[in-house]
Amino acid sequence: MMQESPRALFGVFLTVALIYGLIFMERTAPGLVTPELLHLYRVSPAVLSLMTLAQYFVYATLQVPVTWVGQRWPAEALLVAGAVLDGLGTVLFGLSHTFLTVVLSRGVVGLGDALIWLNIVQVLARRFSPGIFGRIIGFVAMTGNIGAIFGTFPLAVWIQGSGWRTPFLAMGGFLIAMAAVSWGVFFRWAPAGATARVRRGLPWQAIWQKRPRLWGPVLGHWGMMGPFLGFVSLLAVPYLETVHHVDRVTASLYMAAGLLGSLLGGPLGGILADRFGVVWPYRFVAVENALAWMIWTWGSSWFPSWALLTLFGLTGLANGASVLTFAVTRHFFPLEEQGLAAGLANTAGFLAAVLVPLGMGLWISLGGRYASMIGVAGLASLLGVVGSFLLPAEPQTRPAS
Repeated sequence: MMQESPRALFGVFLTVALIYGLIFMERTAPGLVTPELLHLYRVSPAVLSLMTLAQYFVYATLQVPVTWVGQRWPAEALLVAGAVLDGLGTVLFGLSHTFLTVVLSRGVVGLGDALIWLNIVQVLARRFSPGIFGRIIGFVAMTGNIGAIFGTFPLAVWIQGSGWRTPFLAMGGFLIAMAAVSWGVFFRWAPAGATARVRRGLPWQAIWQKRPRLWGPVLGHWGMMGPFLGFVSLLAVPYLETVHHVDRVTASLYMAAGLLGSLLGGPLGGILADRFGVVWPYRFVAVENALAWMIWTWGSSWFPSWALLTLFGLTGLANGASVLTFAVTRHFFPLEEQGLAAGLANTAGFLAAVLVPLGMGLWISLGGRYASMIGVAGLASLLGVVGSFLLPAEPQTRPAS
């Protein structure tokens, strides 16, 4: 890491933060237009879930390959490529006139998403000292959640006024423009003291030998992140419109409550981990999340507005606090294994974000009620509890970091 000027550091930070906020905004935005897509393409909820499957399945399956590619290519170049692909996919989504094009567009977005977070970490790690790196990453993560909040009520108002295509075209175009700007920023202020990239394989054998320990963060991330992200990304608006008879703008306020919970969950989880270690906060969040989903399943069709807002907030809080997964992998795995362990856990979370809305869509397509589909998320969240209790109370020896 080189000593860069405050102006250079701020320019890199601001560029990364804006990109990440836009990425999060467009990641969950299709959930606001689910009713239009169901009507326009005359597909069932199960078939429509292919849209989410394409995005998150591509993201999930590429986590480990991206870790390998990151050892061979500069993180800055991969981050720019990810932003361009995200922008192109979002523009294609706005231009789509067939359902196949919709699915392909979200697959392109998933490909771009896969290149974003791991490379953001690398870009910032090369420029900021360890003493402030954690805070910088925390602020960038917060901008992602702020972007997601802008993708609820403000975006719903925009869609209501202009139709759904214009906002997606604008978001995609701005992402491509930000990719071009970031290329100039990153390479104008490239760290001159960067070391040569080390080409080495991934530690599969070492991870395989520790698989009992790996199940903890894998199942934990599955249960804490996947159900909320999958539900909000696809079926939250149809659920609220059908079961609770609210319009899209009002439905977006419920989603905003969940994403506000996500905004608070990360810092709160970090504070608890600093105070009590990583294991007990991880278990607490997993149990809180499962209880919230189970209570929601029980009263899904008749809970009053304040209770629904609370449940959106609590499940969102767990989604935000799922960043503890990466603290868990850092705590239980040595340095050379942490990247692969974190990638596998992140893969599990996004696979859950694929399978939960797919299961909900199948339930509706087979004649089930929107109110009872919440039980699919409840069942998925139980695996998070199982995973959290698979972690030992304390590691026998803390890995080097």
